Amino acid sequence: MRLESKVKVEVKGKVFGGEKCLSCIPMIPATREALIEETKAVAAMKPDIIEWRVDYFEEAGDAAATAEALKEISQYLAEIPVIFTFRHVCEGGAKEYPQEVRLATIRAALETGCADIIDIEACNEKEFIAEVKALTVANNAKLILSFHNFQSTPSEDFIYSKLVEEKNLGADLPKLAVMPKNFDDVLTLMRATYRARTEAVDQPMITMSMGDVGKISRVIGDLYGSDMSFVVGQAASAPGQIPVAVVNQMWELLK
Repeated sequence: MRLESKVKVEVKGKVFGGEKCLSCIPMIPATREALIEETKAVAAMKPDIIEWRVDYFEEAGDAAATAEALKEISQYLAEIPVIFTFRHVCEGGAKEYPQEVRLATIRAALETGCADIIDIEACNEKEFIAEVKALTVANNAKLILSFHNFQSTPSEDFIYSKLVEEKNLGADLPKLAVMPKNFDDVLTLMRATYRARTEAVDQPMITMSMGDVGKISRVIGDLYGSDMSFVVGQAASAPGQIPVAVVNQMWELLK
């Protein structure tokens, strides 16, 4: 039995922290035409969640155009929630944008009513985080605060503290992704997740160990307290993601 969170977060009928670990397919197309076509294809795969990585979108610097694109793809998603992610370049974003551009785009997306969850980095200025948090509350959306380390895996204490910090900064869903150099690093990530779940973080969390070495965390991480796994639809957005059909089959076998 998976380790559920004490507090559940429900978005369009999908329950984070409940009996089931949720699957999320990220999308990274550059053009509006490609975005629409990929949305149709990915929606047919029936993931629990879809993430749109807006930083890959060629019109990302135009808040109005991005909001219109979001409204366009939403008509194909029915009840599939959307994570709207305009990733900062310092944590893996495709291109650098000024903070005011990112904030304006996030605001425009939320005002469409089509962005269900916003993902921003915990390393942002506290004022930026507070403003995005206020926007999510005002627009009935949820906030992911995330941390990424694409080079290594920090200590168990660091990971634990970072998840607690994200909670304290106002995250509805704390998130952390790290790169392992060996299988002990993967265990470090999962031990820290379990510790956070059982000691300090009541709400759902999303944690993962990236790359080939960390793939196992995307399948069994929910047993230690992670509540969503990023899977591949058409293109991976981070190293180590596994095709959605494979992950679903493995989850079925582990029931």
